[in-house]
Amino acid sequence: MAHVNRLLIIIILVLAQPLAAAAVTSPTSTPCAPPDYRIYHRSIARIHDLIASQQYDQALAAYKNVFTSYDFIFLRDYKVAAQLALYLGRPSEALGFVRKGFAAGMTPRQVRKHAFLKKLIGQPDWKKLKKQYPAQRAIYQQRINPAVRDEVQAMFRKDQWKALGALFTFSSQRQDRYAEKRFAPHSQIQLARLTEILKTHGYPGEKLIGNASWGAVIFSHHNSISQRHALEDTLYPALRPDLLNALVQGQISPYELALIDDWYVAVKSGRQEKRYGYIDDALTEAERNKANEWRDEIGLSRVETINALMDRQQQTGLNFHLPFRQPAKTRIRPDSL
Repeated sequence: MAHVNRLLIIIILVLAQPLAAAAVTSPTSTPCAPPDYRIYHRSIARIHDLIASQQYDQALAAYKNVFTSYDFIFLRDYKVAAQLALYLGRPSEALGFVRKGFAAGMTPRQVRKHAFLKKLIGQPDWKKLKKQYPAQRAIYQQRINPAVRDEVQAMFRKDQWKALGALFTFSSQRQDRYAEKRFAPHSQIQLARLTEILKTHGYPGEKLIGNASWGAVIFSHHNSISQRHALEDTLYPALRPDLLNALVQGQISPYELALIDDWYVAVKSGRQEKRYGYIDDALTEAERNKANEWRDEIGLSRVETINALMDRQQQTGLNFHLPFRQPAKTRIRPDSL
């Protein structure tokens, strides 16, 4: 939060929102052990590689394999699978994925407003699917915790309102002073409450509250207050192991974890150190290779794959729901400028 631009980037990137065939590995856990969602995300990363190389049939088959291997599926994956099916001329399969999406939080309105999926509205079975929506929505509502959702949403709004104070300071020094004197005490209270929620209910992300932005914004704001604050902070370093455990359990996506951690590393190092490559719009070859190592560890697609997916979006009109997506002119680049 040392600079207004930093705050605005977090808000815009996170909310621009409110992502021959390689075999996709199924969980190797025993029936009694919960699946490791790092395997899930690595499987999705391999599907992204298939899409990047325009192997759409193989990618769709791989999505089906993942969907039968896990109880909880991230909504963006249903959305991409539905688009692939429609792109391949299989509207009935696309509707089937949308039906699963309804049980994961999607709404008919979102389908109507989706630039690609809205083509399903004219399908003969669309009206039949809409009639099934209340029952599918009930499945979603039974999964999430509405009380925690309401509380985290209120925390998010309070966080955004408090952060707006930085817009009325006009120098880096004053922004740091506001952040450290006014925002930091507020943020410490916020993180203390998030810690209680995390330890009691789990990480408040898509799986628990049906939203993957609010918690990530609060954490990212905390980690971007100032370099001095990051160097002295003990709250986030103590919580990071819990976030890594939440990743294993499917409570947080690697995209959220990467954004939160990138801000901490960048601000603490005075923007000298880069980790996953989400904050900076350009990476040297050495930085790209290091970022890919970090990405592989948590199941994120490689930098080159993300760039290729952005190209495929422009070519096909498909929306791969890449989180924290950036305009083409500021996309992550493998070479130094």
